[in-house]
Amino acid sequence: MSISDQERVEDILEFAQTLASLVEKGQDKFRSEVVLHLSIERLMISIGEACSKLSNEFQSAHPQIMWRDIVSMRNLLIHAYHRIDLNQVWVAASQDVPNLVRAIRKS
Repeated sequence: MSISDQERVEDILEFAQTLASLVEKGQDKFRSEVVLHLSIERLMISIGEACSKLSNEFQSAHPQIMWRDIVSMRNLLIHAYHRIDLNQVWVAASQDVPNLVRAIRKS
């Protein structure tokens, strides 16, 4: 079964909405609650995976979105678990993902 770009975008927006509800708990809780920061990391991984599966045509039609950076964050979270910088994850979750959502919704 092939998943369309539109379905992937819907997944990204759904993951981002869940992520936003977790980010609302604040950076202090993010740092102190392991389950919370692991949940946020997992949603970031899912967003990156969905972005990596978008067609080249879709990505080219939205050059303002830093697709490579999003996928790189996914790869870092999966493969470099020992080097994860919680500050970097927090910034991505609290700022970069909302920017991604705005860019997707503009299109």
